[in-house]
Amino acid sequence: MTEELAWKEGEGDKSLLHWQSEHQRFFEKVGDFSPDMEIVVIEFKVIENFSS
Repeated sequence: MTEELAWKEGEGDKSLLHWQSEHQRFFEKVGDFSPDMEIVVIEFKVIENFSS
């Protein structure tokens, strides 16, 4: 995860530190956290809006 992607996600104060701590808390809660786990991030871009 990068600072830019953490900001784009828009949660909390939009910082990378917030993103890391909240996602770690979530994965620990569900019993599936590892410091070296891989995270896949998919970003979508709207290229055309057909409603109007």
